[in-house]
Amino acid sequence: MSLAFRPGHRVFVFEEPIDMRAGFDRLAMLIRDRMQKQLVDGDLFVFLGNNRRRMKALCFDGTGLVLISKRLDVGRFMRPSDLESAEISSDELDLLLRGALFRRTYFGEMALTRSSIGFKVNSDAADRAGDQPRFSP
Repeated sequence: MSLAFRPGHRVFVFEEPIDMRAGFDRLAMLIRDRMQKQLVDGDLFVFLGNNRRRMKALCFDGTGLVLISKRLDVGRFMRPSDLESAEISSDELDLLLRGALFRRTYFGEMALTRSSIGFKVNSDAADRAGDQPRFSP
C-alpha cells in the first residue's frame, strides 16, 4: 500500500497507543489538543493501537476528513516509542504500513531521502513477535 502526498505535506505519528474504537472526532481532538497541530493543513496523522496490530490514519483532503485503517494479520507495527521523531517521511510511512521496523542511521536531510542508506530494517525477533521480516531494502 502506498499513499501519495502533495509536496509540503507531512506525516506525524501519535506518540502513545490509542483505543482503536476512536473515530473522526476523537482523533481530530487528539491532533488539535495533544499534538498541537492543525488537521486542515493536509498533513497525515498516524495512530497505533495498544497491541500494535491495528493502525489508523487521519487527514484532510480539501473536501473532508479521510480515515484510513489497517490491521496486520501477521506481526505487529513498530512501537511509537521506537521512532526517533513524531514526524516521519513518506518512505518511512510505506515501511510502517508494511509492518516493517525501521531505525534511522543518518540524521538531517539525508535521513529523509529515498536512498536505502537513510534507514534500515530492524528484524529483531523480539520486536517482530517471532515473525519473519517482510521488507528488505
